[in-house]
Amino acid sequence: MKNKYIIYLFTVLTIIIFVALYMIEIPSPSIVITEKYNLNFK
Repeated sequence: MKNKYIIYLFTVLTIIIFVALYMIEIPSPSIVITEKYNLNFK
């Protein structure tokens, strides 16, 4: 019985976090950073 409450609490918390992140609307980065890596394997 205790395990069910933990699962319900976890799902409710994840839904609340997703809704909060959606409401805040994190701004997408305006500058796309592209870096060129030269990998030298010896």
